[in-house]
Amino acid sequence: MPRPNVIIITTDQQRTDSLSCYGSSFTSTPNLDRMAAEGALLNRAYCTNPVCTPSRVSIFTGQQVSRHGAWNVGMSASAELPMISHRLGAHGYRTHYIGKAHFQAFGGTVEQTRETLKEWRKRYKNWHGPYYGFESVEIALGHATYGIAGHYGEWVENQLSTEEIEGFKARSLAEAKFGGDAQDWDLPNRIHNSVWTAERTIEFLRNQDCEKPFLLGIGFQDPHHPHAVPTDFEERVQPADVPLPDYQDGELEDKPPHFLEARGGRLEDSAIRGVFAVAGQGAGYDYRKVSEQDARMGRAWYHTMVRLIDREMGRILDCLSETGLEENTLVFFTSDHGELLGDHGLWMKGPFHYEQLIRVPAIIKWPAGFDGGRKASEMFSLADIVPTALSAAGADEAGECDGVDALPMLRGEGPTRKDVLVECIDDPKGLRLKTLVTEDRKLTWYCGKDYGELYDLKKDPGEKQNLWNDAAYASERCSLQGRMMEYLETLEARSERYSYA
Repeated sequence: MPRPNVIIITTDQQRTDSLSCYGSSFTSTPNLDRMAAEGALLNRAYCTNPVCTPSRVSIFTGQQVSRHGAWNVGMSASAELPMISHRLGAHGYRTHYIGKAHFQAFGGTVEQTRETLKEWRKRYKNWHGPYYGFESVEIALGHATYGIAGHYGEWVENQLSTEEIEGFKARSLAEAKFGGDAQDWDLPNRIHNSVWTAERTIEFLRNQDCEKPFLLGIGFQDPHHPHAVPTDFEERVQPADVPLPDYQDGELEDKPPHFLEARGGRLEDSAIRGVFAVAGQGAGYDYRKVSEQDARMGRAWYHTMVRLIDREMGRILDCLSETGLEENTLVFFTSDHGELLGDHGLWMKGPFHYEQLIRVPAIIKWPAGFDGGRKASEMFSLADIVPTALSAAGADEAGECDGVDALPMLRGEGPTRKDVLVECIDDPKGLRLKTLVTEDRKLTWYCGKDYGELYDLKKDPGEKQNLWNDAAYASERCSLQGRMMEYLETLEARSERYSYA
């Protein structure tokens, strides 16, 4: 069989319950449902880190965060890191990237980011790569209302006048600036980032030399906050149909201190604050003030953003079929991390390893490689994407990876890992936490702290009761800490290249 094409598609900040193929009853995502029916739907897929840059670098290197070193938003991946683009490029693959990559830092605040994007916009007129091993790129920067930049911004400028672009307004429909903030956006649906991403992908696919396999990275900006929906996009999820956040008064009392600090908008003055603001949190915003109406609206607009992605994914999947590429193209669809959406009294993302944040949608399809229609309950890490793709391509280049080849699991031959590791380094000298997730347990260890988290996911899937100090679970806690130590020692040995020379 010829070597397969490889496509890695990422969304940004997407939960599993935003897709109807994961059982959501209040939305409909027919195109991704179709992909799941024709491929494998992974029910236990986890990111390596709950914020953008660290997770994305793991997806494209196959390495854990503590190995690749891009530990937070605000960091940039080293140009020396061996990414899948370098590896498959060395094996004769054509490599291209479209959309949001976020391997490098933007500005530190939203305002600084907007200024940075203005500067970066000037750089894209005559530059299309190379970039982190990709021969060519078409990059989008930022998000939603501050995401018209890079090659995407240049494309928009070719569609509309400067006056029209500057006239776009996003009207907030909520009282809260963060948490439940839904916005109606004047940007026409036809020039939305998700539409551009699909347009450029289709153009690339239609112009491929079938004699040479390709690696294509695709990055959608949405459904990352702000939850801004084009005014003329009509396929909206209705607020009345969306369940309220899953939160019980008092459930954060047995959690580490920063949980309550985040809920009350006090993270900026917290002892955990490091060099950067706590990633993924709105500084100073009190989530206790998010009304029921705002919560429903913010959640509905978030899920509406996913519907727009689903529509454009349909166009990409149709193009693969129409061009004859579908059969021997290995397609990964996933997200860098999830979103809290008010669950547990918290919004967005950050150093909280709840399932809504670290468990992500993952759909994998390769008609020539394995049968479709499978719902997999086995564990999977986003670090497994690279070694799986390399295995499918027959490229013996996975030695630098921390992930594992998941092809045997995708073919129904049994699990390929027994647990996953999720790391969060908010600051190397401050808050550092690591989580081990097994089939029915979750343990989170905090560096230098006497507190931690332990959950019995079988009895308490909502993670309401922290068992860290429960004597009945003391033995299990020790056992899980031992497993984590073994995992970390394996990473250290791989990094240090221990030798007797």
